[in-house]
Amino acid sequence: MLELRERPVFADLADAQASVADYFDYYNHERLHSSIDYQLPYLAHQQLLQPNTLNCPA
Repeated sequence: MLELRERPVFADLADAQASVADYFDYYNHERLHSSIDYQLPYLAHQQLLQPNTLNCPA
C-alpha cells in the first residue's frame, strides 16, 4: 500500500482523489490499529453502534 507521506506525483486531481480514497479504505478496513487493541477502525466503529455493547446504557 502506498503511504501518502512518500509524496507521490499525481497525474491530475482525479488521480490524487482516487489515491486518497484508496488509502482511507486501506486505513479503515485493512490496517490494524494498536490504540484500539489491534482492531480495524471500521469494525471497532461498528461494534460501538451495536446497542448491546458494554459502553451503551440500557
